This record gives sequence, structure tokens and C-alpha cells, in this order.
Amino acid sequence: MKAWKIEYNLRHAAQVPKNYITEWDALKEAGKTEEKRIKTLWQSRVPGSGAPEHLIVGAIQAKENMGFNVSRATRLLDEGFAALKKNDTAKLEEITAEILRILHNAKKKKISPYFSYNRPLSYYWIAKRFPKKEQYGKINNLTDKICGGWIGQIAGASMGASLEGYTHDALVKAFGDRLGRFVRTPDTTNDDITYEIAFLEALKEKGAKVKSKDIALKWAAMIPAGWSAEQIALNNIRNGIFPPESGRFHNPFQEWIGAAMRTMAAGLVSPGKPHRAAYLAFLDSSVSHSGNGVYGGIFVAVLVSLAFVIKDPERLLIKAARFMPRGSELESIVWEVLSWCQEAENVEEVIRFTEKRFKRYNWIHLYPNIAALIASLYFGKGDFDRTMKIVASFGYDTDCNGGEAGTIVGIINGASKIDKYWKSQIGGSIDTYMKGFEKISIEALCRQTERLATSGG
Repeated sequence: MKAWKIEYNLRHAAQVPKNYITEWDALKEAGKTEEKRIKTLWQSRVPGSGAPEHLIVGAIQAKENMGFNVSRATRLLDEGFAALKKNDTAKLEEITAEILRILHNAKKKKISPYFSYNRPLSYYWIAKRFPKKEQYGKINNLTDKICGGWIGQIAGASMGASLEGYTHDALVKAFGDRLGRFVRTPDTTNDDITYEIAFLEALKEKGAKVKSKDIALKWAAMIPAGWSAEQIALNNIRNGIFPPESGRFHNPFQEWIGAAMRTMAAGLVSPGKPHRAAYLAFLDSSVSHSGNGVYGGIFVAVLVSLAFVIKDPERLLIKAARFMPRGSELESIVWEVLSWCQEAENVEEVIRFTEKRFKRYNWIHLYPNIAALIASLYFGKGDFDRTMKIVASFGYDTDCNGGEAGTIVGIINGASKIDKYWKSQIGGSIDTYMKGFEKISIEALCRQTERLATSGG
């Protein structure tokens, strides 16, 4: 039925009620929710670890990292924090809107190294100089490896969730030798995995024809809320802005870790097929990220895919690095961090290099976390426990890094060789806040992943 006719029929069928109760209370509640959201942008704590966070500061920081002039937005921060302290939410709403407007319209700096790098956006140009395809043959113990990847991911992410957002020194001081184990009773609820479940559902439904739009629609249907880049993407999608624009429009967080934290699923369904993993990761990453943020998603997916056929972490990292767009900033950083690892006497040196090199970047940004992932794999040497200890002590976004490294080393070892400590701690299922997927069996997750991996869907 035509829209005009629906409205016409509605209006002409409506009868004036004798006793009408107003519904203004619903709007009042919406106002309270909006006030809470704005305050959260200015001051919040990370759910798993309690680390302090100022997301609005991170937004300004992220735009500056991308070579934009943010001086006008920066000048409003003191005024905003003063309004927050006074609980002047009306003023805080004004300042927040003004900062976001300024960031959206920010001009490029006259001189910034960021713009000296290539930043291709289409998959054609991203993949143009990928390595030639290699045939790896049949993968032995595929079921064990896929389950090892999921168990490793869930264990690593659950362990890291209690630690994220703190520095190496703070973590060592607080936990010492306990790092590398669960410092608190693990909670398998994790926002990262929600996006992987949505990706798998889209892939199951659409098969080889899956597009970014299909993944975006699953986000809208299944995921109630997100954080930073993902929340902005969700807002965009629900307003009819679809990929790749959903990952770019009004999104200062488009080069943070969000894509890399979830594209393990693209690698898990592409065992020994890094080109397929890269393409699926591109589709998924483009929902909420752009540029280097997307390349980070591709890098992690390729690492996971190649872990099925390459056991040596250094060789694995070098192979995956060749899937980065030539001349991109992330490619430069991946090779730079790899050289640190090769030249350093121990991982402590790489931690200090990372802290110095990326001191101007937020702890959720892709770059310092890619450094943490590379160093953890390199110095972990394929040993699950050793890798987890490095991830835990490195700092930054430890649940994302733990999930990524745990997936990769879990595949290398297989589920059967992961110490029972990890399996007993996480149990046989995971909890989520997704609609219809509140509790998921790990065994069922492994089976679904294997079906998608072997069917090509």
C-alpha cells in the first residue's frame, strides 16, 4: 500500500478518545537516557577493568592522529569538563555538539606525515599487490584447530577484559606474576564477539554472495549498542547510512582497533585461504572503519587464516605483512614493529619502544595494539601460556589483543593442546547481550564455523 494511503486511512479511521492519558513521560525518559550518553562520552569506566576513559578526548586525539587540525575542538575541553563537574548537562550537550561539528569539518594540517602514505579505500586497490595465491593442500585436524581458535579467543579475551586500559607498569605493579592467568573470575561476555556472531549469521544466510550491507543489517537486527566506532556505525546504519559510508561518516574512530578485534571469524572460516579471509575481513571491517582501520582487520584475518598452515609465528607475521596495502601507514608500522622484535633482546624493550612511539595515540587505537599483537606472537613463539602472559603485561586493549593472539596460537596448537586450565575457566558456553543469542555453546560455535569453512559459504 502507498505511504500516502496508509496515512490517509489512519487519520480518517481515528476516533477522538474520551479519556486520553498523555505519554510525555516516555520523552522525559528519553531525555534522561540522552543525558547519560553525553556524560559517558566525557567520563566513563571500561566495563571489564574499570579503567578510566574520556571518549570525547579520544575522538579529538584520533582526528589529530589522522592529520587534521583539532585546535578549536581542543580549546573546548576545559569548558566541557567544567560543565561535567557542575552537572550542567545542558551546557555539556552544547559543547559536545560543537566539538563533534568541528571535528567533522576539521581541515587538514598544512604539514602532516599522515598524508604521505597511501590510503586506498576500494578492495581492488587494497588487494592489487597482494601475494600470489598458494595452494596449501588438505589441513589435518581441522576441527581441533577451529575449536582451538575459538577456545583461545574466548580465553584470551576473557583474561584481557580485566586488564584493558592500563599501562604495562600499572599492571605489573598490581598483579606481578599473576599476569598471564585470570586475575578475576572470568566473564565471557565481551562486545568483540558479538560482531563475529553477526558476521557468521550473515555468511550463513548469504554464502559467497555476502556483502557489507548484509553484515550491517545483522548488526542492526542483533546488536543493541556498541562503543566508539561501532556505536557510530550502528547509529549510521539505523539512519539508513550503509557501508562503506557507515564506517566513515562522522566517525573519528575509524582507525581504532574495532575491525581488527573481530575479523578472526573471517580467518576461521577461511583456513589456509588468506585471500578469501582478506576479502571477508574487508567486507566486515568496512561496516565501521576505513583506511588503516580496515587494513588492521585484514591483517588479523590473514594471520588467523595462515595459522592453519604455518606454525612459526615469525614466518606467519612476515607472510601476513605482505597483505598490507603497499605504501600504507599500517604496512610501515607492521614492518617497523617486526624489526623491533628481531633486534630487541627481550619483549620489555619492545614494550618501551611502543610506549614511546605511540604516546600520542589512544590506548584503543589500532597502532599500539598491533604492536602488542605482533610482539606477543613473536616472543610467545607459539606457546599459548607464554603468549597470554605477554599480552596481559603489554597493556593497551588487552581483551582485543588477547582474543586475537589467543585465536592464532589456539589454531597453531589445536584445542587438544591448550592447557585444561583455560578450558575449565571459561566453561562450555559464552554469554552475550545479543538478541536471541544470550548464551551460545562453544561446541555449536565451532561446528557452525567448520560448516562455513568447508562449504565455502
